[in-house]
Amino acid sequence: MEAFNGGFEPVSSLKENEKLPSDLLVDRVLMELKSKFLSSKRVWVVAFSGGKDSTCVLQLVYEMLLALPPNQRRQTYAIASNTLVEAPHIDKFLYKVVDSINSHAKNNNIPFEILQVKPSLKDDFWVNLIGKGYPSPTRTFRWCTDRLKISPAKAEIAKITQKFGSALLILGTRKAESSNRKKSIEKRSLNEDGYSQHQDFPDTLTYSPIVEWSTDEVWAYLTSHKPPWEKDHSELFALYTKASGEECQFITDLSQNSCGGSRFGCWVCTVVSEDKSMQGFIESGEESLKPLNDFRNYIKNLREDPKARADYRRDGRAVHKVGGLGPFLSHIRIEILKRLLQVEQEFMRNGGDRLISDAQIYAIQEQWDEDFDFNKGAIKLAKEMKRMKDEKLEQSKVLHKELLVEVANDKVDSKELENLIDACIDIYNTAGSRGKNNFQIKIKEAIKKLVDDKTNKQK
Repeated sequence: MEAFNGGFEPVSSLKENEKLPSDLLVDRVLMELKSKFLSSKRVWVVAFSGGKDSTCVLQLVYEMLLALPPNQRRQTYAIASNTLVEAPHIDKFLYKVVDSINSHAKNNNIPFEILQVKPSLKDDFWVNLIGKGYPSPTRTFRWCTDRLKISPAKAEIAKITQKFGSALLILGTRKAESSNRKKSIEKRSLNEDGYSQHQDFPDTLTYSPIVEWSTDEVWAYLTSHKPPWEKDHSELFALYTKASGEECQFITDLSQNSCGGSRFGCWVCTVVSEDKSMQGFIESGEESLKPLNDFRNYIKNLREDPKARADYRRDGRAVHKVGGLGPFLSHIRIEILKRLLQVEQEFMRNGGDRLISDAQIYAIQEQWDEDFDFNKGAIKLAKEMKRMKDEKLEQSKVLHKELLVEVANDKVDSKELENLIDACIDIYNTAGSRGKNNFQIKIKEAIKKLVDDKTNKQK
């Protein structure tokens, strides 16, 4: 049997002088898990990314629960982060795994559940990139990690600790992953139980039961121990076979490395220079992913183009005074959405799913309404791409539009004037009944948005 990428060979192919994780090793960890579980009332939460290490830990914890008599079991959770921009094939895989585990737990009265968390719309990747014009993330401006991963997990664990008092976060981190990981683990201050205090999650300790395991020991456990749930690990093995790149751990703080280029990361990640994992899948026959990889490269290159960036920050400060570059210009944001919807069409023709939801498009439109758009541009683009077919757009309220063309006299866009007048009519109809000052202020703001549009300022 061929070796899997990442240096792992299946159990049947390990060389004679290579050691398997003995039953004694597995039994020792299971006994340790049982002892810690029964000696504390803390609720356990497994950090689950879907990779080999977190799968190994989750299965060990689940097997420990199964081995306990029902009266000694108590509610236990796992948390899986869905950034909403997960690599589509990984997203499908994780959905099937989570569903299989939750179904087994429910059908067998095991008090265990995987909770899937996702970012709020205000923190959503597309809403920030296309709506607000944030440049695609870099190593120095990694705005995505906290919004997409840390904040949703933190909020969910806060709910758990509010209900149960305190939590123990079970991690799949291992010293053998990398020298940086080893240094990070060794810096942690452990108490006598082998736990460390999580700096960002209140009332939460962390524990890494396989911290000393080698990569071969993790794989050997997974190959020799069929999971109790219906879905086995064969697809997990296949994912590691096809893709290169590192494994993405469950991110809980900003000191952890980005998952860019990992097998279990976001397909839009631009923190790394190239997505070797995505390229590995494409080279292994996943041709439908090529347009996604091309789009990822497009938004990465776009952020480096000063002509695509405004001369003002979102807070109104001029970049020539504070340095750097501003957000993407309004017409660039429109172009990004258009390209994304085109990529989505091609991806769906090849059997893929949607890359952006209606709710995300609505949220982008709300941000554009605030920044520069009078014309429901995001929704119109979506309709042009055969999306949001049932969305009704109001007809223009302006009569004799030819007069606007004459008044504009090539100095002002007559269409923008028409949209401004429509907006002012809407403002009057909705705010006018609450007082003259109210709608006058809002109309002034609308005019100022058109006249002093900082999203469209270039040198």
